[in-house]
Amino acid sequence: MAAVVPVVGICGPSAAGKSVLAAALQQRLQAQQRRCLVLACDNYYRTPWEPHGPFGFDTVEAIDLPCLRQELAQLQAGQCGSLRTYDMASRSAGRRPLTGEPPELILLEGAYGPQALLEANTFALLVYVQTPLPLRILRRLRRDQQQRQRSARYVLQQTLQQTLPGERRFIRPMRHQADVVVRDPQRSLEPLAAQLSLILSGHT
Repeated sequence: MAAVVPVVGICGPSAAGKSVLAAALQQRLQAQQRRCLVLACDNYYRTPWEPHGPFGFDTVEAIDLPCLRQELAQLQAGQCGSLRTYDMASRSAGRRPLTGEPPELILLEGAYGPQALLEANTFALLVYVQTPLPLRILRRLRRDQQQRQRSARYVLQQTLQQTLPGERRFIRPMRHQADVVVRDPQRSLEPLAAQLSLILSGHT
Protein backbone atom coordinates (compact mmCIF):
# COMPACT_ATOMS: atom_id res chain seq x y z
CA MET A 1 0.00 0.00 0.00
CA ALA A 2 1.30 3.46 -0.93
CA ALA A 3 2.21 5.81 1.92
CA VAL A 4 -0.34 8.48 2.77
CA VAL A 5 0.69 11.81 1.24
CA PRO A 6 1.81 14.22 4.02
CA VAL A 7 -0.05 17.48 4.60
CA VAL A 8 1.53 20.75 5.74
CA GLY A 9 -0.88 23.35 7.10
CA ILE A 10 -0.36 27.07 6.52
CA CYS A 11 -2.74 29.06 8.69
CA GLY A 12 -3.09 32.59 9.98
CA PRO A 13 -5.37 35.63 9.74
CA SER A 14 -6.82 37.20 6.61
CA ALA A 15 -4.30 38.78 4.19
CA ALA A 16 -1.33 37.59 6.25
CA GLY A 17 0.39 36.17 3.15
CA LYS A 18 -0.58 32.49 3.42
CA SER A 19 -1.34 32.02 -0.27
CA VAL A 20 1.84 33.78 -1.38
CA LEU A 21 3.94 31.68 1.00
CA ALA A 22 2.28 28.45 -0.14
CA ALA A 23 2.85 29.31 -3.80
CA ALA A 24 6.51 30.15 -3.16
CA LEU A 25 7.06 26.86 -1.30
CA GLN A 26 5.34 24.96 -4.10
CA GLN A 27 7.66 26.61 -6.62
CA ARG A 28 10.75 25.71 -4.55
CA LEU A 29 9.73 22.06 -4.35
CA GLN A 30 8.82 21.84 -8.01
CA ALA A 31 12.29 23.17 -8.84
CA GLN A 32 13.56 20.10 -6.96
CA GLN A 33 11.35 17.87 -9.12
CA ARG A 34 8.96 17.20 -6.24
CA ARG A 35 5.21 17.17 -6.85
CA CYS A 36 3.47 19.61 -4.51
CA LEU A 37 -0.18 20.68 -4.54
CA VAL A 38 -1.60 23.79 -2.85
CA LEU A 39 -5.10 23.19 -1.48
CA ALA A 40 -6.87 26.45 -0.57
CA CYS A 41 -9.56 26.28 2.11
CA ASP A 42 -11.17 29.33 0.48
CA ASN A 43 -12.42 26.96 -2.23
CA TYR A 44 -14.59 25.15 0.31
CA TYR A 45 -16.93 27.91 1.42
CA ARG A 46 -20.48 26.59 1.63
CA THR A 47 -22.89 27.38 -1.15
CA PRO A 48 -25.65 28.24 -0.99
CA TRP A 49 -25.12 29.61 2.50
CA GLU A 50 -26.43 32.67 4.27
CA PRO A 51 -24.12 33.91 7.02
CA HIS A 52 -25.63 34.21 10.45
CA GLY A 53 -24.35 35.11 13.87
CA PRO A 54 -21.70 37.72 14.69
CA PHE A 55 -18.93 36.46 12.39
CA GLY A 56 -20.56 36.36 8.94
CA PHE A 57 -18.28 34.38 6.64
CA ASP A 58 -15.39 34.67 9.11
CA THR A 59 -16.06 31.39 10.89
CA VAL A 60 -15.18 27.73 10.55
CA GLU A 61 -18.91 27.09 10.16
CA ALA A 62 -18.79 28.77 6.73
CA ILE A 63 -16.52 26.02 5.38
CA ASP A 64 -17.96 22.83 3.88
CA LEU A 65 -15.87 20.62 6.13
CA PRO A 66 -17.20 17.24 4.89
CA CYS A 67 -16.22 18.18 1.34
CA LEU A 68 -12.81 19.46 2.45
CA ARG A 69 -12.09 16.31 4.47
CA GLN A 70 -13.24 14.03 1.67
CA GLU A 71 -11.16 15.66 -1.03
CA LEU A 72 -8.12 15.91 1.23
CA ALA A 73 -8.38 12.18 2.02
CA GLN A 74 -8.68 11.40 -1.70
CA LEU A 75 -5.61 13.50 -2.43
CA GLN A 76 -3.64 11.77 0.31
CA ALA A 77 -4.57 8.43 -1.20
CA GLY A 78 -3.70 9.57 -4.73
CA GLN A 79 -7.28 9.06 -5.88
CA CYS A 80 -8.58 12.57 -6.59
CA GLY A 81 -9.45 13.54 -10.17
CA SER A 82 -10.88 17.01 -9.57
CA LEU A 83 -11.12 19.66 -6.88
CA ARG A 84 -13.76 22.10 -5.74
CA THR A 85 -13.43 25.78 -6.62
CA TYR A 86 -15.17 28.85 -5.23
CA ASP A 87 -15.59 32.27 -6.81
CA MET A 88 -15.41 34.97 -4.16
CA ALA A 89 -17.13 37.57 -6.33
CA SER A 90 -20.20 35.52 -7.21
CA ARG A 91 -19.98 33.16 -4.19
CA SER A 92 -20.55 30.17 -6.46
CA ALA A 93 -18.80 26.78 -6.44
CA GLY A 94 -17.41 24.75 -9.33
CA ARG A 95 -14.88 22.02 -10.14
CA ARG A 96 -11.47 21.92 -11.77
CA PRO A 97 -9.76 18.79 -13.10
CA LEU A 98 -6.45 17.51 -11.76
CA THR A 99 -3.97 16.22 -14.31
CA GLY A 100 -0.58 14.57 -14.06
CA GLU A 101 0.86 12.43 -11.31
CA PRO A 102 -0.61 12.60 -7.78
CA PRO A 103 1.14 15.02 -5.41
CA GLU A 104 3.89 13.94 -3.04
CA LEU A 105 3.06 16.75 -0.60
CA ILE A 106 -0.07 18.81 0.04
CA LEU A 107 0.12 22.41 1.27
CA LEU A 108 -3.26 23.18 2.84
CA GLU A 109 -3.61 26.92 3.38
CA GLY A 110 -6.46 28.93 4.81
CA ALA A 111 -7.78 31.07 7.63
CA TYR A 112 -10.78 28.80 8.26
CA GLY A 113 -10.69 25.05 7.79
CA PRO A 114 -7.36 24.00 9.35
CA GLN A 115 -8.94 24.31 12.83
CA ALA A 116 -11.21 21.33 12.15
CA LEU A 117 -8.26 19.13 11.12
CA LEU A 118 -6.08 19.57 14.18
CA GLU A 119 -7.58 16.82 16.33
CA ALA A 120 -7.10 14.21 13.61
CA ASN A 121 -3.32 14.87 13.58
CA THR A 122 -3.62 15.75 9.92
CA PHE A 123 -0.54 17.95 9.67
CA ALA A 124 3.06 16.82 9.41
CA LEU A 125 3.88 20.49 10.07
CA LEU A 126 1.67 23.46 10.99
CA VAL A 127 2.88 26.94 10.01
CA TYR A 128 1.26 30.12 11.35
CA VAL A 129 1.79 33.31 9.35
CA GLN A 130 1.70 36.47 11.49
CA THR A 131 1.58 39.90 9.84
CA PRO A 132 0.89 43.36 11.38
CA LEU A 133 -2.75 44.45 11.19
CA PRO A 134 -2.24 47.74 9.28
CA LEU A 135 -0.48 45.90 6.45
CA ARG A 136 -3.21 43.25 6.37
CA ILE A 137 -5.95 45.88 6.11
CA LEU A 138 -4.18 47.52 3.17
CA ARG A 139 -3.84 44.14 1.48
CA ARG A 140 -7.51 43.34 2.08
CA LEU A 141 -8.60 46.66 0.60
CA ARG A 142 -6.54 46.12 -2.54
CA ARG A 143 -7.45 42.45 -2.96
CA ASP A 144 -11.16 42.68 -2.22
CA GLN A 145 -11.72 45.72 -4.39
CA GLN A 146 -9.75 44.38 -7.36
CA GLN A 147 -10.54 40.67 -7.23
CA ARG A 148 -13.84 40.40 -5.37
CA GLN A 149 -15.68 43.54 -6.50
CA ARG A 150 -16.17 44.79 -2.94
CA SER A 151 -16.34 48.48 -2.07
CA ALA A 152 -13.79 50.00 0.31
CA ARG A 153 -16.59 50.76 2.77
CA TYR A 154 -17.77 47.14 2.69
CA VAL A 155 -14.22 45.83 3.25
CA LEU A 156 -13.54 48.11 6.20
CA GLN A 157 -16.93 47.43 7.78
CA GLN A 158 -16.53 43.67 7.39
CA THR A 159 -12.99 43.83 8.78
CA LEU A 160 -14.04 45.66 11.94
CA GLN A 161 -17.37 43.93 12.59
CA GLN A 162 -16.69 40.33 11.50
CA THR A 163 -13.12 39.58 10.40
CA LEU A 164 -11.30 40.76 13.52
CA PRO A 165 -13.77 39.12 15.96
CA GLY A 166 -13.57 35.92 13.88
CA GLU A 167 -9.78 36.00 14.06
CA ARG A 168 -9.80 36.39 17.83
CA ARG A 169 -12.22 33.49 18.21
CA PHE A 170 -10.97 30.97 15.64
CA ILE A 171 -7.54 31.88 14.27
CA ARG A 172 -5.32 33.31 17.01
CA PRO A 173 -5.57 30.15 19.17
CA MET A 174 -3.88 28.21 16.36
CA ARG A 175 -0.71 30.22 16.85
CA HIS A 176 -0.08 28.34 20.08
CA GLN A 177 -0.51 24.99 18.32
CA ALA A 178 1.73 25.82 15.36
CA ASP A 179 5.13 24.18 14.91
CA VAL A 180 6.50 27.30 13.21
CA VAL A 181 5.43 30.97 13.48
CA VAL A 182 6.45 33.01 10.43
CA ARG A 183 6.78 36.78 10.76
CA ASP A 184 8.82 37.38 7.62
CA PRO A 185 7.78 34.96 4.85
CA GLN A 186 10.65 35.97 2.56
CA ARG A 187 13.33 35.24 5.16
CA SER A 188 11.55 32.09 6.30
CA LEU A 189 11.15 30.64 2.80
CA GLU A 190 14.42 28.73 2.57
CA PRO A 191 14.27 27.22 6.10
CA LEU A 192 10.67 26.15 5.49
CA ALA A 193 11.52 24.65 2.12
CA ALA A 194 14.30 22.66 3.82
CA GLN A 195 11.81 21.37 6.41
CA LEU A 196 9.41 20.30 3.66
CA SER A 197 12.22 18.47 1.89
CA LEU A 198 12.90 16.56 5.12
CA ILE A 199 9.22 15.65 5.41
CA LEU A 200 9.27 14.37 1.82
CA SER A 201 12.44 12.38 2.48
CA GLY A 202 10.69 10.65 5.36
CA HIS A 203 7.80 9.58 3.13
CA THR A 204 9.73 8.16 0.16
